[in-house]
Amino acid sequence: MKELIGFGTGWYIIAVADEMPVGKVVPMKYFARDLVAYRGEGGAVHVLDAHCPHLGAHLGYGGTVVGDTIRCPFHAWRFSSSGTCVEIPYSLNGKIPPRACIRSWHVRERNGFVFLWYDRFDRPPTWEIPVMEEVGSPEWTPWVMNILEIRTQGREVIENVADKAHFGPVHGVACESFENEFVDHIAIQHMVGLAQPLYGGVDHITTTATYYGPAYQITEMESFLHNRLVNCHTPIDEDRLHLRFGVMLRRVGNDEKMQKYAATYIKNLQDGFAQDRRIWENKKWRDRPALCDGDGPFGALRRWYRQFYPDAPAPPPDAATDPKEQIES
Repeated sequence: MKELIGFGTGWYIIAVADEMPVGKVVPMKYFARDLVAYRGEGGAVHVLDAHCPHLGAHLGYGGTVVGDTIRCPFHAWRFSSSGTCVEIPYSLNGKIPPRACIRSWHVRERNGFVFLWYDRFDRPPTWEIPVMEEVGSPEWTPWVMNILEIRTQGREVIENVADKAHFGPVHGVACESFENEFVDHIAIQHMVGLAQPLYGGVDHITTTATYYGPAYQITEMESFLHNRLVNCHTPIDEDRLHLRFGVMLRRVGNDEKMQKYAATYIKNLQDGFAQDRRIWENKKWRDRPALCDGDGPFGALRRWYRQFYPDAPAPPPDAATDPKEQIES
């Protein structure tokens, strides 16, 4: 997949919703672009390109929220959530230059997260993130989240969907059954296994891990404690990404005990991703890996992933259709 250009089309998490109170302005860098996010007084989060079209000030450093608009810290030009300039306070005739506008981005707030839609051709969203019934339910704890910056690309992270064989050597999980489904923009991994957490014990787990698009995964895990895991990666640039991950647990007993369990799960997740991180940051991408008959369906995964890069060339006619074959797609 060396011919893939830029970043995949889809929804990406750019913030945890609770990190964005009304009136807060947050500078960001994702997709190799400077962005500014803010929550307007109407309650919605808005994201714009960061630099004022006037003289280039970054709206994320000193910009202020006025209603549902953001005011530039340099000359107080004010921009709506659609990116159009709505006020220049010192204009002599009240006219606003036609080029006084900034790119705005499609944003959704769902499941406790703020999502941004990325498409390199600026096309609108073609699918939506499903709502999780567990979020906000009194039967479940809130998300306990963490974030890592990792020197890798999203295509390396996504390969875990099909990589059955890495669970034992890297994570100490013995897979008893493992299979994948690829339907439209959704990729699903079903696994049953025996986990041996880093901090001791044994846990029989049954997981259904579902990617919605190229970067947002929700896992339903039935184990000692029933839980939901979120795993999402958002590219900072071509070489780095933010990996956000978190857990919510079905409540059993008092909240203090649940928070301790959640903290332990997060610690296990963090250390687990640290094991992956060591691999990701030092591995070399193989367009044609030498696969064996025990590997997962890498060919099917890579063909599924290609759809998020609409200008990528079609795979050659002899591309692998079975994990036992060489991959060329």
